[in-house]
Amino acid sequence: MELFLRTLEQDLPRYEDEQVEIVINATAEGALRRLREQPIHLVITGLRLPDMTGIQLMDRIHDAEHRIPVLVTGCMDTLDGIVEAMRHGAFDYLVKPYERVTAVPRIHRAMRMSEILLSSVPIPQPRQPQPFNDIVCVSPAMRTVTGLIDAVAKVSATALIVGETGTGKELIAKAIHERSDERTGPFQVIDCTMFAEGTVESELFGHVRGAFTGAIADKRGLIESGSQGTVFLDEIGDIPLALQAKLLRVLEEGEVRAVGSTHPKKVHTRFIAATNQDLAEKVQKGEFRKDLYYRLNVMVIRVPALRDRKEDIPVLARYFINKYANDFGKPVPELHPSAVTELIAHPWPGNVRELRNVIERAVMLSQGHQHIDAQVIVSILQGVTKDPWVSGEYLLLPYSQAKEKILEEFNRRYISFKLANNQGNVTRAAVEAGLPRPYFHEIMRRYRRAA
Repeated sequence: MELFLRTLEQDLPRYEDEQVEIVINATAEGALRRLREQPIHLVITGLRLPDMTGIQLMDRIHDAEHRIPVLVTGCMDTLDGIVEAMRHGAFDYLVKPYERVTAVPRIHRAMRMSEILLSSVPIPQPRQPQPFNDIVCVSPAMRTVTGLIDAVAKVSATALIVGETGTGKELIAKAIHERSDERTGPFQVIDCTMFAEGTVESELFGHVRGAFTGAIADKRGLIESGSQGTVFLDEIGDIPLALQAKLLRVLEEGEVRAVGSTHPKKVHTRFIAATNQDLAEKVQKGEFRKDLYYRLNVMVIRVPALRDRKEDIPVLARYFINKYANDFGKPVPELHPSAVTELIAHPWPGNVRELRNVIERAVMLSQGHQHIDAQVIVSILQGVTKDPWVSGEYLLLPYSQAKEKILEEFNRRYISFKLANNQGNVTRAAVEAGLPRPYFHEIMRRYRRAA
């Protein structure tokens, strides 16, 4: 292993603008002494050491609150030991025979994680002011997205944001707005799933007095309300087919015509649309207009699922820990490396929204400066501590509050399960639940606030 690391020394990434230095220790006690004497950013250890096991070394490192990642190494016949090491909080592993093509990216990723864990703030502090206050990320995939945000913001063309439910599409739309020439105007959010079939046209485009029964006065539509700013059309794939031609005219001509009116009005608006559906597939099925699809599909930002950018999980977790500790007026608890391992291993079908809910619960349960460890995270992910029937905490509340708490927990868990069972697709989850999509979405918004 020593010879292999020496050959990698020049290939490894630079850290804090300095070349990586590899320090070799023959024993675990020597490594622990080294950790006390000088800053170390990454530990790579075998499972069998002269004076203790690699797992014991890792436990000693964590007990001493050295917030650094540990990589374990072993052969194919020691995979059970590697799995056990991962359960004890190892960040990653290397299997012999070592290959440069696989080892370098793993060590590179661990060193990025080291910077996160060693930081005393929720996100790594860049040398330049951080331009994205709400989009917290370090992964290459999301750095690509932030680059696209800046590029899209410089032009007034319609943009389409594509990603699973809970990935933060609205945050990205708002970031585009805040960097655009329209930033002094309103940021108008229109959820295309929230309107009943008979009212959506009036809500979007407005109506004039007498246009239909109950129209006792002129009403300005949501699109017109976003004039001089940005209109964000969330879940554009759910807009009724009959209204898509009218929306296309708005996008192309910059005009809206209220229901019952013969006079169009000019609107000066940037449009951003978002969807968690495959619009190309909907076009093939005749559920979405081809011309509208091509109009939207000019500047596309694809938001990766959280499971595809695991480097961001610890960063987001610490960001939410600080946020909720502040919200609850509690001391900021530490995130134990073993908890980081559990968070990274989880598939996160609900993406950032699900992670945020888990961390919110963990902070709520934390006592003083107690660590958030693997046991806390596992229990929350398995729904043990979330279950008010198990904890009995509802018994201490007045009847009305207890009933509300039980109902809230039921809705939260039911919606989470249906979304996870349908890979985050809201339409399919609503069908499976036997609920109209707008009603399902309303429950989802109420009990699983958007990330």
